[in-house]
Amino acid sequence: MISFYTSLVSQPPDVDGSLRTLCSQLSNVESLVLTQDQRLFVSAHDGVYELFAAADGSCQRRLIEVTVDGVPRNHMKNGLAADGNRLYLACAHVHQSDNPLVRTVLSDLNGVEQTVRGLLQLYMAAFTFRVESWILGCDLRQIPLAFADRLSSLPQDLAPGGLPANVLANGIAIDPGTGLLYLANSAPGLGAAIYRIGAHGVRDVPGRAELWYRPSGCKPNGLKLVDGSLCYTGNGLSSAVLGRVPINADGSAGPAEVIEIAPLRLFEDFDAVRQGFVVAEPGDSTGLQAGALRFVSNAGRTIGMLRHADLRRPCAVAVAKVDGALFAAGSVLIADRHEGRVLAFVPDEPWRSWLRA
Repeated sequence: MISFYTSLVSQPPDVDGSLRTLCSQLSNVESLVLTQDQRLFVSAHDGVYELFAAADGSCQRRLIEVTVDGVPRNHMKNGLAADGNRLYLACAHVHQSDNPLVRTVLSDLNGVEQTVRGLLQLYMAAFTFRVESWILGCDLRQIPLAFADRLSSLPQDLAPGGLPANVLANGIAIDPGTGLLYLANSAPGLGAAIYRIGAHGVRDVPGRAELWYRPSGCKPNGLKLVDGSLCYTGNGLSSAVLGRVPINADGSAGPAEVIEIAPLRLFEDFDAVRQGFVVAEPGDSTGLQAGALRFVSNAGRTIGMLRHADLRRPCAVAVAKVDGALFAAGSVLIADRHEGRVLAFVPDEPWRSWLRA
């Protein structure tokens, strides 16, 4: 049995197991999501791909087109969420300038890799240029697949009282019971917050966004709905945070609590299991150290760390609850920015049982 108090008296133990590459060379890989029927989707600069098993068992990928008018082709594909037969994408675009001199001197920041250095460039640009974000929807029953629905366009779709001048859409989560979407805005300044959006807007009738909660001292990143609360990761000046915000009966945000803090580290996306969380940690705040996966208990303690020579800059994770064609139940699927890879990690016992419980 894994002790949930190990980290109180010593460094958390290593999580051992086997790691293999499903696919690679996805430019600026950013997010991934597993649907309830174990379909795997991953976002990258070139688009959102569905990964599936070919007849020989190898991993193949299928591009999902964006067919919504008014969304530039070179936008950033950030957060992904799924609910039933719907797939949701949070994306953003930096309108650098129509000035040809600016275009010559400054490379297109919509294609920058979102590492420590890349995010710093994006935050600086967000103070100077207009940033626009969208939430797009895809019906997974359609053939071919396409993001054809614009559910919200931000900041112009912000409800009255919205403060941010820019919205850099990042993590996204959906509440299946209410149909409400939650969006992490990672833009610099007062705009950094979590917004709530009606997911029923279609095409030219988008949903309206409203400020829901502003995490103290950090920019929110990944979001997940867990047992009536919205859990989030965020990064501040000195530490990374995993937190939880209860959702009140009237839909408002309850009193938040911090689950785990990691000084001088960075947290990106994460997944939740019954006994805790698996957090993608792309490295330290200097960008010099290799990344890891952090296993955190519901009690708020890091109880294990996955460090591996082939795990360099993980940015998103998804835990397989049941067997799929490319992976087994208890596997951890990982998006890693190093060489644009999607990895499958099968942990040794008792960690695999911990994930499957």
